[in-house]
Amino acid sequence: MPFLSDWDTEPGFGFFTVSFIYEKGVEMNDMHFHNYIELTRVEGGKIVYSFLDKEVVAGDGDMVIVNHIQPHAVKGTDERALVTVIGFKPEFIWKGADEIDFRYIENFFHGSATFDNLVHADVPYCKKVTELFGEICAEYDRKEDGYKLMIKAKLMELLTILYRHHTIVFRKDGFKNLNNFKNVVDFIYENAEKPLTLSECAAIAECSPSYFSFTFHKMSGKRFSDYLSSVRVDKACEMLLNTDLSINDIRKKCGLNNPSNFNKLFMRLKKTTPVKYRKEHKK
Repeated sequence: MPFLSDWDTEPGFGFFTVSFIYEKGVEMNDMHFHNYIELTRVEGGKIVYSFLDKEVVAGDGDMVIVNHIQPHAVKGTDERALVTVIGFKPEFIWKGADEIDFRYIENFFHGSATFDNLVHADVPYCKKVTELFGEICAEYDRKEDGYKLMIKAKLMELLTILYRHHTIVFRKDGFKNLNNFKNVVDFIYENAEKPLTLSECAAIAECSPSYFSFTFHKMSGKRFSDYLSSVRVDKACEMLLNTDLSINDIRKKCGLNNPSNFNKLFMRLKKTTPVKYRKEHKK
């Protein structure tokens, strides 16, 4: 099953929006998952989302929610539809250091959860969610001064509405305590510059290394080593944009000790070099 990484997220801004026309014969029929949370708005027709154990038919005015670890496929129908997707990485909202920010996306971290993926147009809160969705897309299209701040503020409001009203049913598997998973993510983010090990993090999660490895992958959508690498590179990006430290110093502060490996990892995850990243994106 393929893992699809970033779409067209702006460097340092883990968010994107994109629109498609879906009709009969148009489909993404291979099951896949990705490292961003997906909110999909349907206008004018119908599309079908296929998950491992169910299908969800979304019509005009409906919204589909897909978390960052749910395998899924999508296809069009005879009823032609305009489909707009908002995608954002979990760390766009929560970077592992704030309890309140975690609540915005808490439900998406339940890898064993059975989501009600469909937000039906008829439910009372869908109107407000739809309004915010449209305002977010408009901000992204216009890109006026402060648009990133406005997008994040409106997205957090949208997520709060979903947190408050949208149904999600939890099964009693995965980590025994969700806070254990949150504690691990906090620990990784706060100690990414250290030589962290899977066993060390498994101890924090209060489970065996093998169980931790399996469950961490299931809940985050990434292997532990890949997740740790992505956190380190993201922290390097923040320093490249927000400090005047040398690239060598930044590399060391992010726990990436080998210069050659750092450059290869940065290129793989960001499709550019640290030098070009800073030159092109630092204001």
